[in-house]
Amino acid sequence: MNELMQDPVFYWLVWAIFTVAGTIIGWSLRANFSEKDVRRALDRSEHDRSILARLYTHIKHQHDLREADFKKATLELDTLRDRLIVLEQERAQFAHTEHEYADRIGQADANVARFAEKFRTLEEQANALRAKNTQLNVELGRMQEELAAWKTLYRDFQAMQQKLFNTERAANSLEAERNLLRQQLESARQEIDRYQNTRTGRRSSGPKGGPARSMPGPDNPDDLKIINGITTHTEQLLHSLGIYSYIQIGNWDDDAIIAAAKKLGISPGKIYQEDWVGQARQLAGEGRV
Repeated sequence: MNELMQDPVFYWLVWAIFTVAGTIIGWSLRANFSEKDVRRALDRSEHDRSILARLYTHIKHQHDLREADFKKATLELDTLRDRLIVLEQERAQFAHTEHEYADRIGQADANVARFAEKFRTLEEQANALRAKNTQLNVELGRMQEELAAWKTLYRDFQAMQQKLFNTERAANSLEAERNLLRQQLESARQEIDRYQNTRTGRRSSGPKGGPARSMPGPDNPDDLKIINGITTHTEQLLHSLGIYSYIQIGNWDDDAIIAAAKKLGISPGKIYQEDWVGQARQLAGEGRV
C-alpha cells in the first residue's frame, strides 16, 4: 500500500476524486435540499464511494499485477544478463578459436583448390584411358577373331600334319615294299641273265642274235600291266594317250609324271611310290625275247 501511495499519479488521482466528492457533498448540503434529496445525494455519494472503492481495488490489483510482472521481468532480466555474460565469454572463446583456425581454413581452401585441379587432371586422364580402353577392346576383338582363325588354321595344320605323318608312314611302308620288290626284280633279272647266257651258250653253233624286234606300237604294244600299279584300265588309258612301250614310261621326267597322273586321274605320288619309271627302265633294258 505504501508503494501504491508513493506513486504520484495514483496519489493525485485519489486526491482529486476525494476533493471533487467533498465539494459536491458540501455544496449539496448547503443548498438546503430536502432530507430526501440529501439522502439521495448521500446515497449517490455512497454509490460513488463504492465505485471509487472498487476502482481503487481494481487499480491496486493492476498495480499488484504490474509489480509481479516487474519482478518477473527483473528475474528474466537477471537471467538474460547471466546468459549474455556466458554468451560473451563463448563469443570471446569462439573468436579466439576462429583466429586459430583461420590459417587452417586458408590451408584447407588451398588444398581444395589443389585437389580440384588434380581431380580435373585425373578426370582428363580417365577420359583418355576410357578412349584407349575402347580402342583396345576393338583391337582385342579383332585379335580374338584372328586368334580364332589361327586356331582353325592350326587345327587344319595339325590334321594335315597327321595326314602327312600317315602318308609318310605309308610311304615308308611302300618304300620298304618297293625295296623288297626291287630286290626280287634284281634277283629275277639275274636269273633271266643267267638263263639268257645259258641259251646263248647253247645257240653258239648257230647264227648270233635273232630277228630284230619291231618298235612297240598300237599293233604291237608292250605289256604295261607288268609294271606294278598299272591295271588293265590304266593300260587302256595309257594307250589312249599314245603310250605303248616301257621306253616311253622310262623316259618320263617330273613334269611328264605330273601331266600323266593328271590325265589318268591319279596322284603323282602313286607313280613315285610304285616307281613306274624305274620298273619301265628295267623292263626296257631287259627287252622281250
